[in-house]
Amino acid sequence: MKQKAQARLLDYSRLKFKVRKSMRYDDVGDYFDNTIIAYDMNNPIISNAIMLHEFIEYTLIKSAGIPVSMIDAFDTDENAPDKHPEEYKLYSKYHRMANTIERHFIENMGMEWKEYQKKVYSAKVKVRRSKKHVILQKIKRARVR
Repeated sequence: MKQKAQARLLDYSRLKFKVRKSMRYDDVGDYFDNTIIAYDMNNPIISNAIMLHEFIEYTLIKSAGIPVSMIDAFDTDENAPDKHPEEYKLYSKYHRMANTIERHFIENMGMEWKEYQKKVYSAKVKVRRSKKHVILQKIKRARVR
């Protein structure tokens, strides 16, 4: 297999799935490196649905060569889609595809899609501070003094 193509694959032998009580930013699902993460919603059906969505989306964006840092920007910076319109169009497409599969899973598990969405979108996600954020805060405080 060509090295360029292989670099766009997730390494399934190293892939990890985790449920966490805090996230990098205000979202119930995340992925980076070889890790898929769901926010702890205290419901294994919801956690599995979130992980399924993130797995599908991550596999597709990685195969398209879109870096995770760009997806993070799309999720946190309202100007990012304008800076990378082609990648955003693909990301949006892959997100919709992941939503479709996620919905089938939820309905197969006997949950109503609207009930599921209400729980996911109303979740108060605990955001953990990154080391970078803590260092920037210390630098800001030092400058003020």
